[in-house]
Parts: sequence; C-alpha cells; structure tokens
Amino acid sequence: MTDHSILTPALPELPFQEEARLITRVLNFFGTTAPQVIGRAIATRDIFEAVSRLDDAQLSALGIDRTTIAAYAAEKSGLLNL
Repeated sequence: MTDHSILTPALPELPFQEEARLITRVLNFFGTTAPQVIGRAIATRDIFEAVSRLDDAQLSALGIDRTTIAAYAAEKSGLLNL
C-alpha cells in the first residue's frame, strides 16, 4: 500500500484565518460568559430595588448605608465573583 500523504501539499493559510479565530473567541465568550453576567446583573438590579425600599434602620441592620446599596447588591448577586 502506498502512502499518498507526501503527495498532498499542506493546506495553505486561508485568508482572514486570524480574524475567524478572533470572532470565534468573541462568540464563545458571549455564548458562555455573557449569559451568566446578564443573569447576575438582573439579580443585582432586583436586589438593589428591594434594598432601596428599606429605611435607614433596616439598612443599618444589614451593615450598609444608602451610598453602598449598589455594591451590596452586586456582591450578594455574585456579580463580582465572575
């Protein structure tokens, strides 16, 4: 049996191959990472809205004040742990 692999030239680099790799990486990012980020951002919004309705005494019981509600919501939703 003859090995014909030496008769076939290697495939040339295709035009825009690097661009295709970059686009693939971007699509993979938005296909795997982005849905988690979006879900956690929605959770952050919901927590922020709920905590914003609390009065100062209730906020104090949580250990936060009005200026740190956004950071509290982001931390509780897991948005900062990606």
